[in-house]
Amino acid sequence: MIDLRRLSAAIVLLAAIFGADTGARAAPTAPFSGPFVQLIDMTRYTNHADISIQFSCSMRYLSNRPVSHGARTSIRLLLGPDCGPPLQTILPELPLVGGGGKLVTGARVESMMPGEITLELSFSRPMDFVMAPTPSGLGLRVRLLNTARRHAAGVLLAAPQAPTGYAVNLDSSRAAYARSAVVAAAAALQTQAYVSETTLGDGRWYRLRVGPFATHAEAERVLRIALARYPRAWIAQSAAHVGIATVGHAGVRAAAESAPTDPPLPGAVRAKLMQQARRALERHHYPRAIDLLTRLVRQPEYPQRAAAQELLGLARERSGQLAEAKAEYQEYLLRYPHGAGARRVRMRLQSLAEASLAAPSAGEFGASGANARRHLTLAGSASLSYEFGRDQTITAGTTTTTNSVDTALVYGDFLMRERSRRYDLSARVDGGYTKNIASSPPTGSQDQLAAAYAQVIDRYWGLTARFGRQPLASQGVVGLFDGLYVGYRINSRWRISGAAGLPAYTSYSAVSARQKFGTVTADYSPAGRPWAFEAYLFDQTNAIGTERRSIGWQTRYAAAGRTAVMLVDYDFAFRQLNSLTLIGNTRVGPSWVIGFDADHRRSPMLELSNALIGQSTTDLQTLATQYTPSQIQQMALDRTATSNTFVISADRPLGERWEFMVDLSALELSGTRASYGVVATQSTGLDKNASMQVAGSSLLQAGDLHVLGVRVDDSPTARSATVSWDARFIVHGAWRMGPRLSVEELNDPTLGGKQTIYLPQLQTDWTGKASVFEFTAGYQMLNQQTLVQPQSLTGQPVSSALSQRSLYVSLAYRVRF
Repeated sequence: MIDLRRLSAAIVLLAAIFGADTGARAAPTAPFSGPFVQLIDMTRYTNHADISIQFSCSMRYLSNRPVSHGARTSIRLLLGPDCGPPLQTILPELPLVGGGGKLVTGARVESMMPGEITLELSFSRPMDFVMAPTPSGLGLRVRLLNTARRHAAGVLLAAPQAPTGYAVNLDSSRAAYARSAVVAAAAALQTQAYVSETTLGDGRWYRLRVGPFATHAEAERVLRIALARYPRAWIAQSAAHVGIATVGHAGVRAAAESAPTDPPLPGAVRAKLMQQARRALERHHYPRAIDLLTRLVRQPEYPQRAAAQELLGLARERSGQLAEAKAEYQEYLLRYPHGAGARRVRMRLQSLAEASLAAPSAGEFGASGANARRHLTLAGSASLSYEFGRDQTITAGTTTTTNSVDTALVYGDFLMRERSRRYDLSARVDGGYTKNIASSPPTGSQDQLAAAYAQVIDRYWGLTARFGRQPLASQGVVGLFDGLYVGYRINSRWRISGAAGLPAYTSYSAVSARQKFGTVTADYSPAGRPWAFEAYLFDQTNAIGTERRSIGWQTRYAAAGRTAVMLVDYDFAFRQLNSLTLIGNTRVGPSWVIGFDADHRRSPMLELSNALIGQSTTDLQTLATQYTPSQIQQMALDRTATSNTFVISADRPLGERWEFMVDLSALELSGTRASYGVVATQSTGLDKNASMQVAGSSLLQAGDLHVLGVRVDDSPTARSATVSWDARFIVHGAWRMGPRLSVEELNDPTLGGKQTIYLPQLQTDWTGKASVFEFTAGYQMLNQQTLVQPQSLTGQPVSSALSQRSLYVSLAYRVRF
């Protein structure tokens, strides 16, 4: 039995540490401070898992690579206007993945292009996935598909692909490598070795490789070991056409040949044992499944023995017996080296090889070995940072100096989990405190609470219940909420869920009973099929009536190299379409990945509270004393604009050291009507944007990284062009240094002149297995030439110059445990 009192006391204690009275403060109006990724949380179901990602400000999804299958994926996001200036300094982040278990092994946030961030998610093995943003733009939902698929039945969402991620090229040759060279490389580096074959110019080349590795840091660690034996080694991204060579293992063949056999059983008995074993696997009864499958593989050779061998390896892997799982997979390849089953088993062996080199994830609860048998586990992360900025402005011979930033930030994220055969109980608290030491004007200090919840999962009944402050990326919920979520798995295809409580929107929001909501959802996800469907009904009320009442629909399609997501939200209280989004990615040919994003939505999201925009009061009850309900509803419609966005992106590798990326986008925001004393706003017109990036690795030294970027923006009110260079060098061991230079030229008719902004920056960091120390310094120079009114005597325009210099320094230490 799980001790509920013990974990209940634990979550209360953790919440107290962070000051659970965060809700006593009102949400600040100043720009946010702290990490861009507030929270990453994962909920696992029978055959899929949902990852909810909550951002501190709005983000626009651009693309992700690999598209739909791989051991990791890098997600490119464009910062929204509420995220601050596009040339601001963005520090790397290592957010903790709550509930990641054995599926999600890590997350990292970096910025390699002004105005963009890259979120990299690493998985414990190659996974099928599809993703979509939330209606508000403040979140992203990633669904991992077929997490418990039946391998022996041959049902796969995507065909097996070549390794994705990073690989270490040990050597290149025009002649094919002998098997002994591949075996020697695998033995020397204790990981998967293989040979890739490609055509360059008029010749065919063979490359001896090890990998793949989920992150660049993992590949760097192996590269340092490999350089002693292979001095020409360097890091490359795994290409789509790579072929994997089988690696031999000493002693396995002899064991397979001498494996004991039992007297043969009748075919009907074997079929019944296999059926019982599959049922035990589905119900996570791994000891029973291992016992049944062991009896089947001890039988003399028969047609279904290969399926039993593969399932036995899978059962041992899921139960945490990784060494035994490798042995079962290796025996499978010795007995059955060809066919679809052999390809699947090689992929699983490859995943286990990656896991053996990767650092243990702080987000895992009892990942393997002795930890897998622990009854109560704890994981967490903490960060401490200091930021200082000083601005100097010179205009008309007058110099003004102010401290723009002088802030200390403390963040922590703690997860506790207790498991038994039937129940899984977890608790999580994620919060922080920002101390503004000296600012002008003073803004005070802020605390925030992104999560504080307890969760119970009953595996027998398929029930999930979670109470507290939590994210819910689906079901029409915007941001965070304080309340209860309950989910029920009807069968492997159908799942229903519901949530109710108080909307919180962001981690700064107070716990307020002014608004309440309720929502129900039905999710249909047939195993092994590319299509999945989800529908929700959402109702939110305020003090005077209905705030929002909508019905939503989401359709997902995921196949080998192709994904597509459609989201629709219709508000039948206002009788208006709130949002319609279509996102897709597809692989074209062996190298190109093309993505698109078409989005039509009301901005901000259509709610009754929009009627307060431009009014002197901030309370709907006060407004209700002056206007009728129908008038207030019309005011909300008049204050809500409509935005249309279209983005198309393309990227491809150029050889094995370079990658090319380009994005074209267009955005138009409509104006709003004048009514009830509020003036109209004009449309922004069509804002056109184009950006191009070229990334190269191992150019000046093994393991370095360079990103050259160009961005051009053209709108009816302004034009700008930005050129940037970002690099990463290995200084020594785990120390890295990254110089960056950005130059932007802005022509804004409203200013009557031109701005030129120079931003040189230097970032250095030390990255260990579970901690990161970072130092960043930047110096921004802004020169502005502005035209003022013509002189009364000569009629000639007079120009005035403005010069601004800004110094920025930050220190940060982050640790995961």
